[in-house]
Amino acid sequence: MKHFILLFTLLCCATWSQAQETALYECLYQYKVNGTDKNGQPFSDIYNGILQIGASQAKFMDYTDFQSDSVTQTRPDDAELQKEYDIQVLKTPCYFDQTVYQNLPQGKMTVLSVITPDRYVYTEDLNHMVWTLTKGTDTICGYPRRKATGTYGGRTWTAWYAEEIPVSFGPWKLAGLPGLILEATDSENIHRFSAISFRKAKIGIRPLDTTNTLDITRDKFVKAKNLFEKDPVKNLPIEAISEMEVRKFGEGAQDRSISINGVPLRLHPNGYVPLEIQ
Repeated sequence: MKHFILLFTLLCCATWSQAQETALYECLYQYKVNGTDKNGQPFSDIYNGILQIGASQAKFMDYTDFQSDSVTQTRPDDAELQKEYDIQVLKTPCYFDQTVYQNLPQGKMTVLSVITPDRYVYTEDLNHMVWTLTKGTDTICGYPRRKATGTYGGRTWTAWYAEEIPVSFGPWKLAGLPGLILEATDSENIHRFSAISFRKAKIGIRPLDTTNTLDITRDKFVKAKNLFEKDPVKNLPIEAISEMEVRKFGEGAQDRSISINGVPLRLHPNGYVPLEIQ
């Protein structure tokens, strides 16, 4: 383990100034959302995400997007395989639609997300949370972890981090601790990120691409996103629609996708439970 820590530290020092697409490690997470549907019945939606960890920055994204990126980088000439993974991105019933670049630019994080029919980008401070380190230890993915609490977006979070993995990154926007965040849950037990695998990187971090995105502030985006997702069909601005595409991949409702002006319209069968309420 000491050898691992030393190796990781040396890699960080040696590659700090290299191109942003350099990746060293990957941490896969399960993101679970607990809620109550319109009939008053409890539900749990399960998402899969991945954190690509570089020397000076990290990127959190939906796992199906990562798989598609992997095909693009490793099989660039296989158009059929790329199409297959692009379809999987559209079909995924629980898709995490925020891509978060941590420490890009330095000291900030850049977030790409969607309010159909538009794609948006905004930045905010990387260290937006004031963490309180507390007593408590446990083990996850084979690593001893320590406990911390902090507040962000109207929710209070409890996080468990591993000092043996000396990076200040974590799932989604959760960052700023003296070790990789392996697990985090809010005080109401609605949202939970849990690491399920930590491994050496398989592909590079695709550079930030803001083509066809609109700039916005974080506060304006959160308010607009939460309002839109209460009823996406009702809140879709009709005057903004220039093109609509419905694709069927099978007979089930889950085997179809809707795109407006080339941007997916994702419906939440159990309702939308926002990560950020402020």
